[in-house]
Amino acid sequence: MTLTLSRRTLASLVISAAALLAVPSAAAPQDLSAKGKQLYDQIKAFSLTGGSASVEALVLKRDRAEMTFDGTFFFAAPVEGRVTGAVFIGQGRFRAEVPPSDFEKENVRRMLKADVVESDFKTAVLRFTDDAFDMLGEHRREGGLSSAEAQKLAADLDPRLLKETGANLSARLALSILNAEKPGLFFANFDGGKRGRFSLVIDHQTRVPAANFAINGGEKGIIFAYRIPYGNDIWMAFYSLENYQRKAAAYSDTNNLIDIGRYQLDLDLLDPKKRLRLVARLAMESRQANLRAVSFLIGESLSEYESQRLKKQMRVKAVRSRGAELAAVQEDWEGGLTVFLNTPAQAGERFDIEFEFEGDFMYDAQSVSNCYYPLSNVAWLPRHGFLDRATFDLTFHHRKRLRIASGGLRVSEGPDPSDNDAMVTRYKIDVPVDLVTFALAPFERHTQMVKWDKGGDPIPVEFNSLPGSQIAIKEDFILAELDNSLRYFTVLFGKYPYPAFGAAFHPFGFGQGFPSLLMIPGTDRASKFTYAFIAHETAHQWWGDIVAWRSYRDQWLSEGFAEYSGILYTGLRESPKAADEMIRLLRRSLIEPPRTFTGIGPGKLDDVGPIVLGHRLNTTKTLGAYTALIYDKGALVLRMLHFLMSNPASGDDKAFFAMMTDFVEKHRNGVASTEDFQALANEHFARTPTARKYKLTDLNWFFKQWVYQTGLPTYQLEYQIVSQPDGSVIVSGNVTQENVPDDWFMPLPLVFTFSGNQAARGTIPALGKKTPFELKLPMKPQKVELDPESWILSEKTSAKSR
Repeated sequence: MTLTLSRRTLASLVISAAALLAVPSAAAPQDLSAKGKQLYDQIKAFSLTGGSASVEALVLKRDRAEMTFDGTFFFAAPVEGRVTGAVFIGQGRFRAEVPPSDFEKENVRRMLKADVVESDFKTAVLRFTDDAFDMLGEHRREGGLSSAEAQKLAADLDPRLLKETGANLSARLALSILNAEKPGLFFANFDGGKRGRFSLVIDHQTRVPAANFAINGGEKGIIFAYRIPYGNDIWMAFYSLENYQRKAAAYSDTNNLIDIGRYQLDLDLLDPKKRLRLVARLAMESRQANLRAVSFLIGESLSEYESQRLKKQMRVKAVRSRGAELAAVQEDWEGGLTVFLNTPAQAGERFDIEFEFEGDFMYDAQSVSNCYYPLSNVAWLPRHGFLDRATFDLTFHHRKRLRIASGGLRVSEGPDPSDNDAMVTRYKIDVPVDLVTFALAPFERHTQMVKWDKGGDPIPVEFNSLPGSQIAIKEDFILAELDNSLRYFTVLFGKYPYPAFGAAFHPFGFGQGFPSLLMIPGTDRASKFTYAFIAHETAHQWWGDIVAWRSYRDQWLSEGFAEYSGILYTGLRESPKAADEMIRLLRRSLIEPPRTFTGIGPGKLDDVGPIVLGHRLNTTKTLGAYTALIYDKGALVLRMLHFLMSNPASGDDKAFFAMMTDFVEKHRNGVASTEDFQALANEHFARTPTARKYKLTDLNWFFKQWVYQTGLPTYQLEYQIVSQPDGSVIVSGNVTQENVPDDWFMPLPLVFTFSGNQAARGTIPALGKKTPFELKLPMKPQKVELDPESWILSEKTSAKSR
C-alpha cells in the first residue's frame, strides 16, 4: 500500500527531551517557565501513590495495538488533575497486526519470524497523556501503597530509555500537556514474556519517532526493542489507522512547533581539547497558538558506546528569552533538551531564545596534531525540525596558530583585542541552508577563482590543507577537482547559489558535503575512485543542500543522485570505461547477502526492501542494506531514468538534464519528496520518444517497480534471423523476464552491429515472463546485443541466437 504524504513546509525531526538545567531559584507565581519545570518534575517523579485497580481480561486498544491485562495496575499520582502513568503486574498479552505494507510484513517476519507482533508479558510500564486512564482507572481504589516491584519498574523506565534511545519521556509528556496536544501520547514498555523487553509508542504528533528514531515520514507508531551492541531494532513502524483508511498522511514536519529563521552562533574554541563553549541566539516564529514548551535536538547522534552521549554532550548552562531566564531540562544521556517559555507564544509570533552550552564535544584527531572537529558535524548546535533552513552568522574564538574552516563566506579574520594569543574569525551564510559545520586546525589555505562556463561573477574555491610537515597532500590536484566538478554540475543541474565553495581536510575515511563546504580526507591520487568521490561530495551542493530530502524515505534523492553524479563526472574526467566499471560494482553490491552481527544472512541485499525505506533497511539482520540500496540502487534507478528520458536511437539525453535542472529550480532552497520527483519526472517523460513509442503518459509504473517495490529481474533475449528476398532480414524471438512479478514492464535497449562499424539502436519491451518481438532490418547484423551498456538494472542480461 502506498500512502500519499501531504506536502507542507520544512521537514521534521523534533521531540521532547529534557533534564535539569539552571532554573531561577525563586519563581513568581506568574512565572510560567518555572511552572512548566515544576510540572516536569512531578511527571518525572512517577510516584505510584494514585491508587490501584485489579483487572480481569481488560482489553486496551491503542490504534492497531491491543493489550489484554489480568492483574493489578498501580497508578501515578495525578499531575494538575491528570494521571500520566501506571505500572501493571500480572499476566498480559500484546498483539499488533502488521499494517498493509509489504516491507513491514517482511520486516516482522525477518525480525520475529512471525506474521504479527505478538507476545505475552508479566509487567508493563505505561505513560500517557491520552485517554488511556479513563479505561484503566475505571475501577481504581484510592489510597494504599504500591508494591516495591512496581515502584522500581516506574523509577527505572526514564533512565533506561534515556540511555538506550536518548528520549526523555517525562519531558515529552510535559510538553504534550503544556501545549495541549490532542490526541495525546501513549507509551508502553513490556517485559517478562517470550519476546523479552520491548516498547510501543503511539505519538500522534510524531515527535518521538522523528527525533529519537529518525522516522520522520509521518509514522505515528513504532514497536521497538533495545539490541546489543548499542541501538534499537524497530520491529514495525506505522501510520494511524485513519491514515491507512484515507490513504494519506502528513509528514512529521507539519507538527514542528517553531520555525528557526536565523542563528547567531558564538563559539569559544580557545581550549578545544577540553571544551567547546557555544552561545546560540535563535530567531524563530511560533507555528502554533499558546506555545508553552519547545523541544530542541542537540548531540542526539552521539554514541552510547563508551558513554559518549553521557560524557561528551553539549550541556545547557542557561536559557534566556525576552529578557528573562527560562527553565529548561536536559537529563544525562539525553539527545536534546526542552525549554519552558514564560509567556505563551501565539501562532506567527516571532521571538528569540539565547542558549549557553558547554561540552567536551571536539574530536582531537591525534593522527594529525592540533586538528579538531565536532564529534558530530550535524548535532553540535540546537535544532528543531529535520533539515530546517536558516541563515547563519558564526563567530569563532581560537588560538592564533590555528585556522577555522566553515560554510559560507569568511567575512573577517583577525586578532582578538581581549587576548593577545587569540583570533576571532567570522563566517556568514545569508542563503538559508539546512546544515552547517566547522573545523579547527593549522590549515594552510589554497585558493583559486572559479570562472563559470555560462558566465557570472567568479567565486573563490578554497582547500584547507595541512602543512607538509604533518601530512603530504597534493593541494593543486584537489583544488582542480573541486573547480572542475563544481563547474560541471552547474552546467548539468543549474546555478550554484553560495558565495564561495571549498573543502577542509579531515582525517576520516569518508566525506561529507555541507552547503559550500566539503569535509574530505586527503584524496589526491588520480583514479576513477578519487574522481567519483570528490564529485559525489560536490554534487551534494545540489542533492542535499540546494534541494534537501523531505524525510528519511526520500534520502535516496540525495545519496543516490550524488552517487550517479559522481559516475557521470568520472566518465568524462577519466573515461567511459571507468564509469562502466563503477556501474558494474554498484550492480554487484545488490546481489551480495546481508550481514548480521553473527554472520551472513539469507537472500540478497536487494530483497531487503524498497529504496523509500531509507535507513530502516539497516537492522541487526540486514547490515549493509542502507548503503547498497540508497547509494548504489538509488544511483542505478536514476540511471534508468536517464535512459528512459533519452532518445534511444540517437543517444540524445538533453531531456534528462532538463528534468534534473527543472527539479532543482522547482525545489531550490527547499525540500523534495519522492512523490515530488515522480510528479516532475512524469511531466518530462510524457514528451520523450520512449513514451510516445509505448503510448505511456507517466512513469508511475516505473516508480512502483523500482522505488516502492523490490525486484531484480533476469533478462534473456532469444532470437533468430531470417533473410528476405529483398535483401532485408527479419529478427524475431522472445524476451524472457524472470524473478519479478508478472506485471513487471520495462523497455530494454537493443543494439545491432553491422559491418563497417555501423550500429542501430532501439528498444524492445519486456512484459511478463515472455514477450515476443519481430523486427525488420535492411541487412543482416553481425551482432545482436540486449542492453550491452547495462542501462537497465538486472541480476543478469544475455542474448543468444536460436
